Amino acid sequence: FFFQAEDGIRGPLWSRGLGDVYKRQILKVDVGFMGTENATYQLVDADNNIYPAGLYKPLSSGKQLVYFLVPKDSLFKLMNVTPKGGAPIYINWWATPKGSNDNLTVRYYGITDWLINPDEQGIVVQVRVQNNGTRNLIVGPENFTLLDQWGWPYRPTLGFDQQIVPLGNATDRVLVGFTGISLLSRPAALAYDNEASNKILIMFERDYVPLSDELVYGANATASAASVQPATVAALPATDQTAQSAAAVQATAQQNTSTK
Repeated sequence: FFFQAEDGIRGPLWSRGLGDVYKRQILKVDVGFMGTENATYQLVDADNNIYPAGLYKPLSSGKQLVYFLVPKDSLFKLMNVTPKGGAPIYINWWATPKGSNDNLTVRYYGITDWLINPDEQGIVVQVRVQNNGTRNLIVGPENFTLLDQWGWPYRPTLGFDQQIVPLGNATDRVLVGFTGISLLSRPAALAYDNEASNKILIMFERDYVPLSDELVYGANATASAASVQPATVAALPATDQTAQSAAAVQATAQQNTSTK
């Protein structure tokens, strides 16, 4: 999700691409670092697997989009930025925003599709609902409301089939879509049961915060992140990983273009 973080890097925007077929998807990160246009980027997931960047798209001075080809529904903890001829910079990934009441917990994983046409916007978000109550929970897209920066509510127009979630269980990650969004609106929050007294409200800018050093580096985390040593490189063969990642991303982008 796009918002300006204090470290100069904005949140992730997921693109499904060919992920539904090949169990991989493109993650685009909007980066703002002055003087690091020639830096290399890596993502480290929760299991210490490393994913090199595949493509870079310059936006403006100091700004670029960095593309990663990663397994579907990955959870990351760290991004490694290495300027050319410089020391690596380690940046903690974002915690998954969540909200709870006595009956359930909602986790928000971000925006998977953001479509803009001359008259309106369409936005698809990915969520998961955990049943913490004392009886079965009925969950459907109609439980969700997208709020813009002025608090204007948008109701879902597409999404998953209604589910019955038993006590102690959770849905898979599911998609909820909103269309007819004004071009002047910016998504600011996601509400569950927006009209209820115990509604759950996830504020995107407030709740999208970096993971703590303890979660990223372990219980014995120090103030310095330089000691991190990811264990393995995942998803791509050891030979020419970045080049192969770029080729895979390009192939995905070409397929997306050909299937529109």
